[in-house]
Amino acid sequence: MTDLGRREVTRADIARLAGVKRPAVTNWERRHQDFPEPVPSSGRSVTDVFRAEEIAAWLGRRTVPANVRRDGELAGTTFGDRFREGLDGGNFRAQEFVHRLLAEADRLRGQLAPADHMLLLLALVYVWGNDPAARASPTSLRTVLRAVLDRDIAGREQVAALAEVFGRQGPGTRAECAAVFDLLVHRYRSEYGRREGGEFFTPKSVARTMARMLTVTKPQPRCIHDPFCRAGEILTAVLTEFAESEVRPRVTGTTPSSDALHLAKMNLALHGAEDAVFQQGLEIEGSGEGDPWPRDIDWIVTNPPFAQRLSISAGQRTWRYGPPGSRGDFAWLQHVVDRLAPGGRAAVVMPEGAGFGGGHARQIRGAMIEDGAVECVVALPPQLFATTGIPVSIWMLTRPESQREEVFFIDGSGLGRMAGPTLRELSESDIAAIVDAYAAWRHGAARTESAPSGAVSVPSRALGLDELRDREHMLAPRSLTVPEASLVGPHISEQAIVLRVERLASAAAGLQALSDDLKRFRSPWREAWPLTANCGPGENLPPGWHQGRLGELAEITVGPGGSRRDKGDDAVRGIPMVRPAAVRGHRILHDGVTWVTGGEAQAMTRYQLRAGDLVMTRTGTLGRCALVTEAEEGWLFGTHLVRIRPSQHLYADYLLGFLERPETQNWISRRARGTAVLSISSKDLYDLPVPLPPVAEQRKIGRVLNTLDEQRQTHTELIAALDVYRAELADLLMSGRVLPPAGE
Repeated sequence: MTDLGRREVTRADIARLAGVKRPAVTNWERRHQDFPEPVPSSGRSVTDVFRAEEIAAWLGRRTVPANVRRDGELAGTTFGDRFREGLDGGNFRAQEFVHRLLAEADRLRGQLAPADHMLLLLALVYVWGNDPAARASPTSLRTVLRAVLDRDIAGREQVAALAEVFGRQGPGTRAECAAVFDLLVHRYRSEYGRREGGEFFTPKSVARTMARMLTVTKPQPRCIHDPFCRAGEILTAVLTEFAESEVRPRVTGTTPSSDALHLAKMNLALHGAEDAVFQQGLEIEGSGEGDPWPRDIDWIVTNPPFAQRLSISAGQRTWRYGPPGSRGDFAWLQHVVDRLAPGGRAAVVMPEGAGFGGGHARQIRGAMIEDGAVECVVALPPQLFATTGIPVSIWMLTRPESQREEVFFIDGSGLGRMAGPTLRELSESDIAAIVDAYAAWRHGAARTESAPSGAVSVPSRALGLDELRDREHMLAPRSLTVPEASLVGPHISEQAIVLRVERLASAAAGLQALSDDLKRFRSPWREAWPLTANCGPGENLPPGWHQGRLGELAEITVGPGGSRRDKGDDAVRGIPMVRPAAVRGHRILHDGVTWVTGGEAQAMTRYQLRAGDLVMTRTGTLGRCALVTEAEEGWLFGTHLVRIRPSQHLYADYLLGFLERPETQNWISRRARGTAVLSISSKDLYDLPVPLPPVAEQRKIGRVLNTLDEQRQTHTELIAALDVYRAELADLLMSGRVLPPAGE
């Protein structure tokens, strides 16, 4: 699998790899504010370059329309899939293999529970890469799997079926197996992430940030330890940083459960640490007698459970900075500091509240700061974890040798991009911004210069002990990285002025482009429209019109049942599914969808969408409608929606306009039923009376309404651009450094 982290691509590369024409890339960049920004080139080229990782993630949210899909591309294929495939150059693609493997989950799972089936897959990947001899027969493979998991988890027929899939299209090398293992762990985290001690797995981007912050300093550690090891994901991230080193550090860890123990062993072995040693248990329990781990560890990395309730035995332990009370955050922090060797360092994930909580937390936090144990605190954004949206921080700790003069703070709370409906990820450039700020402070470099154009930057600031004492030893980067300053006549550097002028010019250019877009629309009211003849006596419709029931003019299908229909799969992108939140402005917003795997989608072909369909919300906020375009061809629609597929006698744009009329919405509202939540049935929708002009007239009406919808969208983008323009202009004018033009 290609590592996109450090790859760079030009606009021409993006077009070639995504299979589109060059102007399409420029159009994406111009019309979508979330399109990745160019980054400084690592070479000498003056052409803008982009991080391949960010481009792949952005393209992964855009499905290839049915009319431009290539031979062999399935419904739901994204431009991101094409992009990655082009970069892979035809080699084994772990993402594609995992997608196919999970698509056949129902056939291969048998009677196993889904979580056990995922554990079986992880074990099989490990054995496949670590013990090729076991591939000889299903019997030998099953024997090795039983030894790895300490239990008989699958029958011979199931193992044989899986072995056939792996043998036909699976990974061949240990590196390929490691890539597949990482993807399956990510899926396991999303689906079955809550286990003993809370969140089971640490997000990959968080683990990589911790690893790179530790590697800022030398020398290389002799030993690395994780006292709450989970699946070994942070340890593997650290080892990846030493991939080219001849000497590898010793790896140890303690896992909270037997499943975590097996996963950690497999994970580390596939990543080159076959001699890693793990124990099952909870290190902060008891006095430490009989503890197998040394107390002079060079590096410690860990993501302990948040706000864990301590046992009586843990509460009676002697603590370096004071009893932590009943909650375990500051028990883990003290435990980590106690384990470090002189000069040792640690990276620990903490909930944001640990930085400003009172009581025992404030007392221990103050003692740690005064003792010199806290070196740096990094605030991270919310929604990084699968089962909790709370923001977290990374605490960089050291073994105290003398009082520290200052603590460094980095505010990364504004970083990251949404990788799914509820899950955020840090990009390579986000991680680099955090690590660069930390490295500059560690090496004593002043960071007064502005970041290069296109690069990500983060607020950072070092605070001395006196100021931290004044703030009651609070460790909250989001507030501490912003120095207290007067709002009247703030000092702004010349570089900041230049940067804001550039942003103002960019916003102005965006406004001009949107204004040009509006000019291409021909107003449908520019010419007078002739009036029709009056309806005859007793008639309700103009001549040539007639009335029919919606169910006779269109196919009405209610969305699938089941609570899982609104649950996303962020690890393996399959087929997009439209939710009510995505139905806005008579169109489907691509950022408001969720995803289902290919296997689930195959069982839901009845709920596929095609261009010209309408979707309508049928529960809660009733009656919101959207037209399905070619961009949503092959998508699915969810539980709380209804699909309306017009017949050849009913024009879709016309029907959309009719359904959105206030009179029609009132008709739907009056027939809705329910106590807590109102809903409209398909039977009631069947009887909805629809006035029907001739097809030619329907098309004319539909075209007018469709043009207005496009104008509405462009005006929405124009308003957003105006907001940016006004904000930049206000900052410039109120700085006192820029004056309005003469005569204003």
